[in-house]
This record gives sequence, structure tokens and C-alpha cells, in this order.
Amino acid sequence: MDGLVSRAYECHTPAGAARVWSALTDPEQTSTYLYGMHLVSSWTEQATIEAAHPLGHTLRGQVLCCRPPERLSYVLQGVADDPPVYLTWLVTPGTGGCAVRLEVDELGGDDDDADDVWRLVLARLVEPLAPA
Repeated sequence: MDGLVSRAYECHTPAGAARVWSALTDPEQTSTYLYGMHLVSSWTEQATIEAAHPLGHTLRGQVLCCRPPERLSYVLQGVADDPPVYLTWLVTPGTGGCAVRLEVDELGGDDDDADDVWRLVLARLVEPLAPA
């Protein structure tokens, strides 16, 4: 197995921190940017995360850090042999909205397409947060 690969992505949204936090923790909203995955959890530290996809794919995870509305860290994993993926969302309020940073740590995550995958996740997160 390859080593740990860390990536980080950032963007800005005009939405406030509470609205971004809702998008990060509401199962109906997580499905819009996490490729259909509904993340269900109590969103407290050490809480279990169930991630279900309508096509039957499931992941399990655990909340590692939960400080609403500024930081959410969790790990997700498929079957026991799958390498875990660690996600950290950092929400920083500022003038005219928030900066959103996604940090991704993957064991053996040397996939050339990973940057495209995670950039799309971030773009799909903030797109519905923009005013109509």
C-alpha cells in the first residue's frame, strides 16, 4: 500500500457559516455534492456515520472533530480492505460570505483523477449556496 497523500481545496461562497454547516451535515444536502451519498450521523465527536448511496453502495465512518460551524472532520471507509479517507471541512466566515477549505487525506491515494473528483465535490457543495 502506498503512503498517505494529502490534498487541500478552497473556495468562497456568499452563504453564511450556519448555511454551509447545514450543507455539510444534512443527508439530503450531502447527496448533492458527495456523488449521491447520504451521510447520516448525530454529528458529535466519535459518532458513527452511515453513508448510503441509492444504488446500494455503503460506507461507514466516524466523526473525528465537530466544532459547529467552523470545523468538521471525519473518516469514511468501504469494506474492511478499503483504505480510509479522512475529510476535514474548515469554514471561515469573512466579508461577504465564507471561505470553505476541504482537506483530504487518503492512504494510497495516488490516483491521478482524485483532484478532479474532490474539486467537483467542493464545486457541488457551494453551487446551491449561491443566491438565486
